Amino acid sequence: MSLEIQDNDFLELKRLDMVFGLFVAAACLLVLTFLLVTYATIKKSRFLLWVYCAVIALCIVVQLIAGLLSFNYADQINQLASDEILYESLGKVIDRSYFLILMRKFKLFYRMGRSTKVPNDDESQFWSHTQQTVIHKLLLLTVPTNFQLSCCGVFSLADWKNGASRNLAGLTDTQITSLNCYQANANKGCEKEMRSRINTDAQYLGAASMAVLVVEIVASFLAGYRAYALAHPEDYAM
Repeated sequence: MSLEIQDNDFLELKRLDMVFGLFVAAACLLVLTFLLVTYATIKKSRFLLWVYCAVIALCIVVQLIAGLLSFNYADQINQLASDEILYESLGKVIDRSYFLILMRKFKLFYRMGRSTKVPNDDESQFWSHTQQTVIHKLLLLTVPTNFQLSCCGVFSLADWKNGASRNLAGLTDTQITSLNCYQANANKGCEKEMRSRINTDAQYLGAASMAVLVVEIVASFLAGYRAYALAHPEDYAM
């Protein structure tokens, strides 16, 4: 059964970034509440300790939801990384490029002929963003970030030049460059880079989630224990 690209498939990349942001926000909230529990312990405030326990419980729920969403979106992105889906998407970009060339030729849309911007359709924006090369300003190194993978085509730059194995002549060098596909990344296909990035992010997210959850559970237990001790000092009297 052939896979088809839905209109909002490539939004899964942005949604996965949103999930990572949700997880990071919960972790930052945990760090900030450390000040709260420190103050509550010094002042022996049972109320603030219980508030801290509630915040920790909320963070645990948020991170569990983020974990479930990340597994769901990662699986969908892995489907996008299949050869068939990527070639179909790449072919749509090439088809659209030929359509724009015809419009320019007959001067039906001359303003578009002067524009060097990438079209706003999902496929073109996806390839432009994914193939983007990010250079670290201080280290002058190529740094793949935010799904900007410094890659080119499905397996190589040849996919753009050969029309993705279709009955097309492929794109010109100028058109290929406008999609952020550069000669330096000519043999670095996006299919492999996407799968590697997804697997790496999933491993990091899983390890970080487990570590933070353990810390949160221990912290919540200690805060609850301290609040109970303040509420019932007679139970701990020597």
